[in-house]
Amino acid sequence: MPKRKDLLVIAAVIAVAAVLLAVSRLMPRTKLEDKVAQETLAPDAVTYLNETPTPEVTPEASPEPAQSEAPEATEAPEAPAQTAAPEATGAQAESAAQAAAGPMPRAQTAEVKGYVVLTVGGRQYGDPIPMDRDKIITIQQEDGKVNKIHITPEKVYMESSTCENQDCVGQGEVSLDNYQTRILSTFVICLPNEVTIELFPVE
Repeated sequence: MPKRKDLLVIAAVIAVAAVLLAVSRLMPRTKLEDKVAQETLAPDAVTYLNETPTPEVTPEASPEPAQSEAPEATEAPEAPAQTAAPEATGAQAESAAQAAAGPMPRAQTAEVKGYVVLTVGGRQYGDPIPMDRDKIITIQQEDGKVNKIHITPEKVYMESSTCENQDCVGQGEVSLDNYQTRILSTFVICLPNEVTIELFPVE
């Protein structure tokens, strides 16, 4: 008897999964153009990964001309000082601009293959996010709930969450290759935190 009940339960679960998969394919697709942000993405929510180290190297190269300025200044105090000043201010302006811009993200991919739409509490959080580089979006809610969404040019997944069950992390990644075979299709859902990730492939 217990074996038959177990088989019935397994068969029921498989049947429900098949029905959900069929319904997800039959449902009309939402257009990306219809996705308009209802809440603005926090300015510090995006963290770019694999930052280019080149901006940090260029300011270190500027002290070398400063050392070479000293002997020239002793030979002719006025003329070299005037020629060296624009170079120093130009380097300082570049380093100040880089500091204001923050860390430089990795170069964009040649072709954006998809977009990610985030929903928090039933409201769209920010505009659709292009899958153009490797980045993490951190969603911090007022009640202390935190979700981190990892987006790459090929896939998106819930990297971490403060929810107890961690089902959203266990749902794995949605990629441009596997979304048609997943039970949840293009979605990753965190029910306790009311955060939803949806992948929109570019067709």
